Amino acid sequence: MKSFQDPIVAVVIGSNRGIGLALVRQLLVNPMVDVVYAGCRYPGFACDLDDLVKTYGTRVVPMAVDVTNSESIEDLANRLEFDGAHPNLIVNCAGLLHDRDLQPEKRLEDVTLSGLRRSFDINSIGPVLLMKAVKQLIPNQQRVVIANLSARVGSLSDNRLGGWYGYRASKAAQNMFTRNIAIELGRRNKKLVCVGLHPGTVDTDLSRPFQRSVHTQSLLSADTSAKRLLDVIDSLSPEESGGFYAYDGSRIPW
Repeated sequence: MKSFQDPIVAVVIGSNRGIGLALVRQLLVNPMVDVVYAGCRYPGFACDLDDLVKTYGTRVVPMAVDVTNSESIEDLANRLEFDGAHPNLIVNCAGLLHDRDLQPEKRLEDVTLSGLRRSFDINSIGPVLLMKAVKQLIPNQQRVVIANLSARVGSLSDNRLGGWYGYRASKAAQNMFTRNIAIELGRRNKKLVCVGLHPGTVDTDLSRPFQRSVHTQSLLSADTSAKRLLDVIDSLSPEESGGFYAYDGSRIPW
């Protein structure tokens, strides 16, 4: 993370598994990183985070953060303020594509109000409420990077297959929130970068049911994706803030 001149205070949301957990691990081995606030819904059940605490001690701070619960998000902001922590790297990995109650919609008949609401609550609204809560804690005079994990399927111009109504639309909405945040926060900190990042097709619980059509060489491990995302984060300049980028650094059209 050579682009950061100051010690890194990181916040990673969705850190109990997959890409989020891999990001926490890779940040902790970097001597530039002072502390990682690792947010997830149930840190008490996150055994991998517990192992990191045993290894890295107070450099990793597990936090109960549910992006659909504003009180939970405020608790994170209050903890940061109490600790005197001013995050200069924020990565939101929380996302929903499917679970036992929700599957990606293949046609209009599959769309439900409850499914759309859940997709937007987690994928779109959560990230903007997070930034609302921590806005005043972000440094104004140093490099800051805010990255929301988006998805290529959230690109309007790249959509040629249709389907996945809730996921596509909620990621597209997230991209607009990201752009707005980049503009607003960029007015007071000319060194700030706020972007959407596409992590690739990663071997995680989110993508596993949909991997049959993915070529083996195109399927990334969580560790590989995390490393490449951190490389992209390190390479981006303030002039590129507000954009949408893939794990290989290429720009994705809206």
